[in-house]
Amino acid sequence: MNLDERVERLEMEVAHQQRVTDQLNEAVSIQSLDILRLQRVNEQLIKQIEELRQGTDEPEEAINLEDEKPPHY
Repeated sequence: MNLDERVERLEMEVAHQQRVTDQLNEAVSIQSLDILRLQRVNEQLIKQIEELRQGTDEPEEAINLEDEKPPHY
């Protein structure tokens, strides 16, 4: 293998690595946006659960969802 062939092979490998890096970067960017969206949804759900728990005026009547049985029981 002469020098020109080695250089050409290395250039091809670098181009492949760059393409893979770009694809991974795109995947990470998409996942980051998904995580941010899921965090917002999670925060909204936590807020809704807290509002449900505090739905009554009397603290002793506050709903404890951990003690609630699912509807199929």
